[in-house]
Amino acid sequence: MDTARAGRAGEPGVTALAEFRSSLGRDEIARYLAHFGTGTGVDSATVRLRSVTGGHLDLHDDGHRVALISWLRSWGCRHLRRADTDRTSEALRGWWAEWGSRLPRDQDTLTGLGEDALVVAGLAYDDLRARPAARRSVKGTDLDVAFGDTAAAKALYAIRPRAFLPWDEPIRLAFGRPGGGAAYVRLLRLSAAALDGLAGRLEVPVGDLPEILGRPGSEPAKLVDEYLWVRITRGR
Repeated sequence: MDTARAGRAGEPGVTALAEFRSSLGRDEIARYLAHFGTGTGVDSATVRLRSVTGGHLDLHDDGHRVALISWLRSWGCRHLRRADTDRTSEALRGWWAEWGSRLPRDQDTLTGLGEDALVVAGLAYDDLRARPAARRSVKGTDLDVAFGDTAAAKALYAIRPRAFLPWDEPIRLAFGRPGGGAAYVRLLRLSAAALDGLAGRLEVPVGDLPEILGRPGSEPAKLVDEYLWVRITRGR
């Protein structure tokens, strides 16, 4: 789809990524990213997660699952109630048994993912987002609560930060999609193209982008999320 037409049709996220890929200069993008935050780009919750997992999440490990759940809560997934930690952990354990060995490797990057890996990512995402992970009481009745789109994307990002992006609701809506694996894979494709395009224009490897854009602690994939967060949620 033509990116300009997509933007006019109600997909400002597509337009924002097209500008990242094709027209915004290095200093312009760096200024957007500076509005996201300063310093290394690594928040305290992520530091804690990495200290528990050694930077490699293995959800066969009970402690790793609990650490991921705590991180998800810190990153805004408050529907995963503390009282439901065991339920959430069991959902993650079952999902990991199905998908853990099929996800990209730790060292795989977003711009290096092939079509097969993207298809698997979409299927894994759809499975996780639909799994009951918690409960809530409605008029005295306990109802199942699924992981949902936001928690599923953030979990994938935590597991493979070089390959995947978080995906908060305002950004999902900016791409004209309410959620789902196909929409998430579309975001990954567009984000990979944006990184490749920018790196080509600046004549640097994609891996050098965080340093030259002032976000040395962020993976290239996370740069796209930070840029979209500022463009979409802060209206800049």
